[in-house]
Amino acid sequence: MTTTSGAPATAGLPLSSTQRLQIRDLLHQMWRALVVDITNLAVRFHSHEEPAVAARLAGVRRRLVDVESALNRLDSGSYGRCDGCERLIAFELLEAVPECRYCQRCQPR
Repeated sequence: MTTTSGAPATAGLPLSSTQRLQIRDLLHQMWRALVVDITNLAVRFHSHEEPAVAARLAGVRRRLVDVESALNRLDSGSYGRCDGCERLIAFELLEAVPECRYCQRCQPR
C-alpha cells in the first residue's frame, strides 16, 4: 500500500520528518481556507441572519478548532496518537483527515 505522495504505507510507525512537514502544510492550508470561509459566512450572517448560514458558520468554526488543536498536538509531539487507545494513527488516515484524533478502530460511529 502507498500514500498519495507515493511513499510506502506506514501504519503504526511514528511520522517521519517529511511526513510531519507534509501534515503541517496540509493543516496550514486547511486553516487558511477555514478562516476565509468563516469571514465570508460571518459577513453573510450579519447581513441576513439566516439560520442555515448560522449553522454552517458553527460547523466551520468547530472544524477550525479541530485544525488548530491538531497543529498544537503537532507542536507538542502528541500528534498522530489516538485519543481513544493511544496507538499511532496510520499516516494514510492522517493524510486524508489531518485533524483526526482517532485511529480507524476507535473512530466515533
